[in-house]
Amino acid sequence: MTCLPFKTRAIVAVLALGMSPCLAQEAAKVSLRFLSFPKAIDPVKLELQVSEGKTIEIAAPSNEFSPPADVVSTGVWSVGETVEGPDGKPVFKEYGRTKAVDSPQQMLLLVRKGKADADGFELVALDGRVDGFGGGKFLFMNAAKVDIAGVVGSEKFAVKPGKFSIIKPKGEAGDSKLVHTTLYFRKDDQPKSFFSSTWPLSDAARCLIFIYHDPDTKRLRLHSIRDFP
Repeated sequence: MTCLPFKTRAIVAVLALGMSPCLAQEAAKVSLRFLSFPKAIDPVKLELQVSEGKTIEIAAPSNEFSPPADVVSTGVWSVGETVEGPDGKPVFKEYGRTKAVDSPQQMLLLVRKGKADADGFELVALDGRVDGFGGGKFLFMNAAKVDIAGVVGSEKFAVKPGKFSIIKPKGEAGDSKLVHTTLYFRKDDQPKSFFSSTWPLSDAARCLIFIYHDPDTKRLRLHSIRDFP
């Protein structure tokens, strides 16, 4: 083992202390985009906690992803709003949180638990890179109260309430740009079809499909969004 003189070791220690936080922050920078559900005319407007005692305002539309926000990841995404605390000082009230994924490009889905923002959100963080959730892929988010399954071309998936599944289907024989889709829900331990259609495929577009119960009719509905990475 090589021993450095005390003065040299002190200089190395000071440099390490001065550089490490900067390098860590540089490595943790993330381009973050937001999307909310259920669909609404106006975007969900909340705050994202970026550090202890510091937040930024965000807007999460429901018909498309928001423009990217460049933030430093703390390993956890937490959304909410700043309110007045018992002592009269501002305090951050959290409405939902989830672990960040290991990616410099991330997408954050905000699924409202009730009618009001204060009812809370389920947060889903996705890898927004091409080799993560990229073109040609379909994300099925089960926002309903029953088990959902489906067959998209030759690809099958099953997803529990509150969960999601990502697949990359192949086109139909003779037409690589189309894929037949059938969706099912579980009833009395048996699959029952509720949707059947032919969808276009594109390596340039990724699709998000939210499956939910219509609040008025209670029937299962789809809300789909196409995005280009």
